[in-house]
Amino acid sequence: MGRSGHACSVLGSLLLLLLLLGPAAAQKGSTWKTLSGDAPAVIAKGGFSGLFPDSSDPAYSFAVSNQDSAQWCDVRLTKDGVGICLPDIKMDNCTTISDLFPKGKKTYRVNGVSTTGWFSVDYNSIDLTNVTLLRAILSRTNRFDGSFTLVQVEVALSQYKAPAWLNVQHDSFYSQFNLSMRSYILSMSKQYTVDYISSPEVSFLKSLVGRVGRKTKLVFRFLDEGLVEPSTNQTYGSMLKNLSSVKTFASGILVPKHYIWPVTADNYLQPSTSVVDDAHKAGLEIYAADFANDFALSYNYSYDPLAEYLRFIDNGAFCVDGLLTDFPITPLEAIA
Repeated sequence: MGRSGHACSVLGSLLLLLLLLGPAAAQKGSTWKTLSGDAPAVIAKGGFSGLFPDSSDPAYSFAVSNQDSAQWCDVRLTKDGVGICLPDIKMDNCTTISDLFPKGKKTYRVNGVSTTGWFSVDYNSIDLTNVTLLRAILSRTNRFDGSFTLVQVEVALSQYKAPAWLNVQHDSFYSQFNLSMRSYILSMSKQYTVDYISSPEVSFLKSLVGRVGRKTKLVFRFLDEGLVEPSTNQTYGSMLKNLSSVKTFASGILVPKHYIWPVTADNYLQPSTSVVDDAHKAGLEIYAADFANDFALSYNYSYDPLAEYLRFIDNGAFCVDGLLTDFPITPLEAIA
C-alpha cells in the first residue's frame, strides 16, 4: 500500500472512532464546574497534530470531522502580508524550507532573543507554494513528512467548518518588517467567524478590545512562569497573581497544564493549585495547554492519557473550560 493509501486507511479508522464518540459527547448533562456550566471545549492544536504534521490539511480535515473540537492555528505572516498556519516561527523546524532555499538562513531578534533560522517574513506567499510540512516532534511518525503544503489562514477559516482559534505569538516581531498582525487579524475577523484569539502579548490583545465581534473571545496566553511578557516587562508568574487586571482585556486565560497540577522532579503529581478557582472568581475562563498522548505523563496517571484529562475536568473540585491538545479524540472521550 502506498503512502496515500495508508493515510486514507488510518484516516478512515480514526473517523469511524470519532463518529462513535461524537454522539456520546453530546449527551453529557449541564453539570460541569466550568465558568459557564457547559462542557469544556476541546481545541485541536494544528488539527489532529498527534498523527499528521501540525497545521496540515489532513490534520485539520480529520479534526473538523467532529464538530465538538475547535481548530487552533498559529498565525505567521509572509513578506507580502499573507497569513499561514505554522506551529513554529522558525520554519526550518517544521517545513522543508531549508531544502528549497538553502541560503535563506537569517538571524533576527525575537522578543529580545537572537534567533537563527528560516522565517516567513523573508518570503512572499508564492515563494512558499512548494514548501511542505514536516512533523514538529521527531519522536512521531515521519510517514507524512513532505506530503502536504502550507495552509493559509484564510483557507483554514473558510474551508474547515468548526470553531476557529487564532493564536498570535510574536506580534512585535512582525512589526519590525512593517507587517501589522493586528490589522491582519482584524481583517480576518471581519470576513470570517473567529471564535477565539489568543496571544501572550498584553499590548496586542488590548489593541483588539472593542474591535472584534462580541462573540470572539480574547484569551491571554500564559507562558512559563519565569519568562517576561514583552509589553509589560513582568513575568508571567507575577501576572498570574493579578487576574483582575487580565480581565480588563481578556475573557479567558490559557495556561500550561503544570500551572494547575504541578509535577515533581521525579514525575509525581503535587496538589492542585488554586488557579482554576482564581480565574473563575475573576470572571475568566481558563484553558489548559500542552496535552498530548505521547508526551511523558506523571506516574499518577499510570501511562493513561484519558486519566490525565479526567484529572482536569472531573475531579470533584473544579473543571477547566477547555483543553488544548494534539490528540482531540481523547479529551472528547473523557468529556463523554
